[in-house]
Amino acid sequence: MASELSDRFVPHRGEQGAAREAVVRDFLRSYLPARFEVSTGFLFDAHGAASDQLDIIVADSMVAPRFEVAGGVRFYPCEAVVAVGQVRTHCDSKRKVWDAFENLRSAAELDRSAGGRALCDRSGAPIDHTRDHLDRVFTFLFVIDKCIKSEAMVKLVLDYAQRNSEHVWPSLVLSLGKHLTTYACDDGACPNTMHARGISSMLEEDDNNTLLQFYVYLSQAIASTRVAQMSSWHHLGRAASVNGVIYYSATDDPPPFLASLVGGFPPGFPYDDEDDEDGGAPG
Repeated sequence: MASELSDRFVPHRGEQGAAREAVVRDFLRSYLPARFEVSTGFLFDAHGAASDQLDIIVADSMVAPRFEVAGGVRFYPCEAVVAVGQVRTHCDSKRKVWDAFENLRSAAELDRSAGGRALCDRSGAPIDHTRDHLDRVFTFLFVIDKCIKSEAMVKLVLDYAQRNSEHVWPSLVLSLGKHLTTYACDDGACPNTMHARGISSMLEEDDNNTLLQFYVYLSQAIASTRVAQMSSWHHLGRAASVNGVIYYSATDDPPPFLASLVGGFPPGFPYDDEDDEDGGAPG
């Protein structure tokens, strides 16, 4: 797996940014189940809030509508997204790492509960991303080349955790070929921020296959993270509002249902041809 990804980077060694992000997205597409769409763009919630631009978005294609605007920019409802990631060629300073964490936070803090209306597509249970780790988006930082050392990363993740609520902490950080940083729970290393008791660091030099471990964590997260159908009325309410004239069937208050007026009229076209210009009236 690691050698395959390295080979994919070879044609892009001299390139930065978008080209190398695309390599990571293509790599994930080749290994993740086809049910999950791997893309880039923005997340939004039922209140109209939107994330910063995200390099990697993993959405459940069974429930996730995709909105694409001019230039091919895509927007996804956050309750249908299971994971997001930022790809960096270099994260060789604390500031660069922290900025990436803040970008991930912009997605993690969106309201996946849709104001309490979002229900799990499988169980029907309410989604609460602030209390249940299965309801929060899995977030990761993927560093390709230069990165701060593992000890510095552990301290930075701990510092970020002490300043923010656990539902917006980054789930893990992978420095490709060097180290993987996540959390320590009762059963050992795991990316569950809400049950974390410490920080875990795995070094490639200690015979750890950190890329494979990253894939294990990501694939488990996307399989277990709960998703919900987007409510078009609540997400797109302003676009769906009607400002037209309403014609009622009668002046009664309330007017009768139109179905109650069915009958008593002969079938067939009830207009004369000459009535077309002014709208006419039934003959």
